[in-house]
Amino acid sequence: MLEKILFAGFGGQGILSIGKILADACVENHLEASWLPSYGPEMRGGTCNCLVVTSNEKILSPYFLEPTNAIIMNQASLNKFLDNLKSAKMVVVNTSLVHLTDEQKSILKNVMIIEVDATDIAIRLGSVKCANMVMLGAYAKHSSALDLERLKLSVVRKFDTKPKVVEMNQQALNEGYKIA
Repeated sequence: MLEKILFAGFGGQGILSIGKILADACVENHLEASWLPSYGPEMRGGTCNCLVVTSNEKILSPYFLEPTNAIIMNQASLNKFLDNLKSAKMVVVNTSLVHLTDEQKSILKNVMIIEVDATDIAIRLGSVKCANMVMLGAYAKHSSALDLERLKLSVVRKFDTKPKVVEMNQQALNEGYKIA
């Protein structure tokens, strides 16, 4: 098992957080994992991304150009990484903020695209801040690395001092999982 996952969006969407949660959950479940965040001016509202590699064998490099899977939270990120996604197996797209053109769909014709209105769902749940968790839940539905329950445990550990945040994020994970 080897998954190379690109998480991309804009600063403030929790891109780095969901990448770290996934990597931590994999390590906690006896898989190898690496997390490579992209820091810089992106954290102020521009595009932001991180790379996660998870495997049941040693990971030779945390860096890759062509992901096997991706979570794309906004249009700018789709535009930026579109060419890198051509050979991916799965891309989860936040259709609240991303509109795939016919040309983009053609480029991704061999990729399973999971469309999730994550931002709209998060607002309905009470906070736009949990849109990233909706996307992570949708990703978990089709991931070979980890299941939903193990991600939920990682969320509990990450936010253990904030019970309301844990509850909302677990609900968001559930919603994303159901929709996918």
